[in-house]
Amino acid sequence: METNSIYETVNYLQNWMEKGGYAKGRILQFNSTTNQLIKFMDSKGISDFNTTVGIDFLQDHYDYTPGEEPSNVNQMRLRYLGMLSEFQLHGAPLPKARRRDYVIPEIFRVATESFLAYRRFEGIVERNMSTISLYLERFFSYLTGQNVSSISQIGIRHIHGFLRFITGFSNQTKDHTMRTVRQFLKFCFKNNFHPEDLSEHVPFVHYEKRAQIPSAYSYEDVMKLLSLVDRSNPIGKRNYAILLMVARLGLRSGDVSNLRFNNIDWEQNRISLAQHKTGNPLSLPLLEDVGLAIIDYLKFGRPRCDVSNIFVKHRPPVSPFSSSGIYTMVSDHIGKAGLLVQNKKRGPHALRHSLASRLLEENVPLPVISEILGHANTNTTAVYLSIDIEKLRNCALEV
Repeated sequence: METNSIYETVNYLQNWMEKGGYAKGRILQFNSTTNQLIKFMDSKGISDFNTTVGIDFLQDHYDYTPGEEPSNVNQMRLRYLGMLSEFQLHGAPLPKARRRDYVIPEIFRVATESFLAYRRFEGIVERNMSTISLYLERFFSYLTGQNVSSISQIGIRHIHGFLRFITGFSNQTKDHTMRTVRQFLKFCFKNNFHPEDLSEHVPFVHYEKRAQIPSAYSYEDVMKLLSLVDRSNPIGKRNYAILLMVARLGLRSGDVSNLRFNNIDWEQNRISLAQHKTGNPLSLPLLEDVGLAIIDYLKFGRPRCDVSNIFVKHRPPVSPFSSSGIYTMVSDHIGKAGLLVQNKKRGPHALRHSLASRLLEENVPLPVISEILGHANTNTTAVYLSIDIEKLRNCALEV
């Protein structure tokens, strides 16, 4: 790169973020990080930016230690520095996750479409297929920048180079990305797209999958949260019904957002749906207070519209209330109820965890809790045991 080209790169990315709809706070954080980076490079007499320069800068300015899990702020700074590297490599940053069609280069398309068809045949739900497509798009974006023009040209150095390329992402994202790459390369070998099984050379990214105890609120806190909702207006009626569905039934925000009229059997008092996350069926009893809250919203709060989703936005044009909107709403109500605790999450999943904790306190068997939460495996539900210290003591072995 030419001297001072870092300025051009930073200006381009700032405009790209603004056009891409990034939040103002993110753009300000990007500008703050890159301003400090430019001062660091000037002080060291460095004109060309690369990943090594970026890592040295983070170590010098923000106490970053390579190889250790970065803080949330440093993780975002790593992402910004990764964007600079990506732009240098092929003139554009890696695409971030969003709902769209993923662009697969023509040279990789036949193998990719065959791989995706195979994964669908294995039963991967469409929502997860989008994530797989995103990971592959990032991989191919890197390969294109390395002038790889066919599947057969992929080598071990490209695998390790790609892992360095995504250094700005969390270890969890890197692990999931490399797992997709591993599966894709094994598929390519078995189906004669590549002469060698490169899957054996794809590194594993280790991270503590259950390092954090799930956030949960006490029964009293949840009742306080519900009691403070103002149900005298249409939006309050909607929010109360949603909060009940999350807190009393343990539904995920995506399932609440997608809930339609035909999912509720009023005669049998049941809610039946295909889970948004897994595609697996889920059937739960429609508890009396939940049913009454939904009826109150439908009769006296919901705008007249043709939308088939039960919960909608109240500002025109009327459309389904999104899962991200539900997260923001729940978070706001938790804040208004004064339940904010340091390091405790404040979204719908925290209320879901709270329900699991409450059921555990009432000695509900783990398989029943798994069924209520829609988990296919009790091992997934077992993480909620870490919420209840008394239950952990009962599980401890005698010395």
